[in-house]
Amino acid sequence: MSLHDYFERTYFLSYCQSLYNKDRAYDVEQTDRLNRHRHVEPDSAQFLANIAMIRKPNKVLEIGTSTGFSTLWLAYGLRHCPNVGFISLDIDKTRSDVAKSHLQAVGLSTLVDLKVQDASDYLSQNREIFDFIFLDAERKFYSDYTEYLHCALTIGSVLIVDNVISHSGEVNQFLAVFKNDKRYICHTLDIGAGLFMAVRQEP
Repeated sequence: MSLHDYFERTYFLSYCQSLYNKDRAYDVEQTDRLNRHRHVEPDSAQFLANIAMIRKPNKVLEIGTSTGFSTLWLAYGLRHCPNVGFISLDIDKTRSDVAKSHLQAVGLSTLVDLKVQDASDYLSQNREIFDFIFLDAERKFYSDYTEYLHCALTIGSVLIVDNVISHSGEVNQFLAVFKNDKRYICHTLDIGAGLFMAVRQEP
């Protein structure tokens, strides 16, 4: 049975809304932020899907799967891209397994390669070029990723970072590296908790 034999858009939308509501209620009850699922906002997730549809990338990297809300929407946006390579990283196997169950539930699991690995370890070993990278992980480590991200992006590649308005003080230094680099055109978008988009213009 192929992907399109059992993916159903109305069910997908209902599933995502229910998942977001359930996990948001769960997060409110957690006193330790590390225990929260911390999903992107629905409008941010839909924006990611739209960019994926417009860009039609061959290779996509998500850094920070959590339990897979943004992963679901990225996969949704990529579902018509033939032979797309979509990797989603998380260091927590339990969360990655939950993400896998969500992807299976909506018929999109074949689109995503879920890897349980530290992002720094993965990026330091990576030799691939990605058309689209979504970064939504532990912000204190972002500066460690900078040079690796430059190496993983080429002309036309898009980098999107979440929480840049809600947690601006934690990411401003990291974002400034891209804003001050003439190879990129950058925008901060007032969507959800704030999205930063850097598009590579030069080699």
